[in-house]
Amino acid sequence: MKKKMLTLSILLMVGGVFGNILFDRLGYFPNADFQILSIPIAAGAHYFNLGLVLLAMTIVGLVLLPWFLEKKQFSKTVLSLVLIIWLPYAV
Repeated sequence: MKKKMLTLSILLMVGGVFGNILFDRLGYFPNADFQILSIPIAAGAHYFNLGLVLLAMTIVGLVLLPWFLEKKQFSKTVLSLVLIIWLPYAV
């Protein structure tokens, strides 16, 4: 059960990050003004629903991760947070 939840949390984070990169490249987030964890969620007077879904996926995965890691919980969680923020800018 613990391995399944760890896999689920990693898949949620990876899906959120790569979904962000993919949809950003496809132009789903035009003129984004507001971002959380490098995920655009608003522009002007409207919100990006897809951005909010990706943000929710990423945050749920990030919150679940430390509970299901067995060793080095803090360092792996911080590393994944840094990758979540840095990877969309690097690609």
